[in-house]
Amino acid sequence: MNQLKTWLFICTFLLAFQGQSQSVQIIDSTLISNLTGSCISCISFRGMSVPNNKVVWISGSKGSVARSTNGGKSFELIKIPGYESFDFRSIYAFNDKKAIVVNSGSPAYILKTFDGGNTWRKVYEDLRQEIFLDAIDFWDEEKGMVLGDPIDERFMLIKTSDGGNTWYEMDTSMRPWAIPGESVFAASGTSFRCMKKNSLAFVTGGSKSVFHWLEIDKKYQRHELKTMVQGKASEGAFSFDYNAKYIAVVGGDYASDTTKIKQALYRYAYDKDGLQLLNMKTFYTYYKSSVALLEKGNLVSCGTLGVAVNHTEQTTTLPGQKTYISTKSFNVVRKARKGNLTVLAGPKGTIGVFQP
Repeated sequence: MNQLKTWLFICTFLLAFQGQSQSVQIIDSTLISNLTGSCISCISFRGMSVPNNKVVWISGSKGSVARSTNGGKSFELIKIPGYESFDFRSIYAFNDKKAIVVNSGSPAYILKTFDGGNTWRKVYEDLRQEIFLDAIDFWDEEKGMVLGDPIDERFMLIKTSDGGNTWYEMDTSMRPWAIPGESVFAASGTSFRCMKKNSLAFVTGGSKSVFHWLEIDKKYQRHELKTMVQGKASEGAFSFDYNAKYIAVVGGDYASDTTKIKQALYRYAYDKDGLQLLNMKTFYTYYKSSVALLEKGNLVSCGTLGVAVNHTEQTTTLPGQKTYISTKSFNVVRKARKGNLTVLAGPKGTIGVFQP
């Protein structure tokens, strides 16, 4: 019996120590090379792409892009000439040289760099007043998609098949429909993902919070997220991430970010009808704009009130359990597509690296 008590004490100590050791290392502004002389603290970062453990690209307001080639130890701030007033809320990077940025608002532009951000080529333009692009993702080096808010009751889908050099709007019949007041949040560029089977998925908010899944040319599924707060323009699902086992969905109400919100973790599976959300686990945090599923079951989410760490196998928040590891405000969190590097970015030019 004494041996059992000793073993339980050791396990409890190790778990507590592990939780306390998790943190976010904030990148000092002196480690952000700023040859443009821009006001770093005036920038709000929302888009991010992490191809591997060395390369990080971040995009944001005032035509700003930040790039790291040493795993987030330091960054180079880039201003895109001619686009200094634009808010680039989504970015996709292939490597340290090649990346694509998408702005939110009208007019809408997609820009691509081949030389690490020294020069940018305009590869798409939409001057319609109602255009609003939210997020970008790719299936591979050639095929990718940009998602936008509904026009004529259909969500915008703009596709490329040549690595982002040219883009074309998908036919109306191929685009998922939206109910009045339903839209996508461009808070972090993580509301949309390209998934396997030539499929894509995105989450929405506003009048209705929905998980949309589309296998191009084949199947479409619409799953209402009934447990997610919704109904107002500021409410709904803001972000999701997935691995081989789970889909994690977070959100809330950005106009009331101090209210604890029920977030969702779904088991999922593919069947003859498409992607099905199965049994759901819940966990509670304040408003969250982005989530990333990490190794060993951890999931990190961030928002205006800080950064929380939960676990896929232990989602119930126990009394006294500290899920928040930082009270610093962040908009986006991303894990490397190839690797474990996890980076966060947010308002006032803030960049942080998750320390597991």
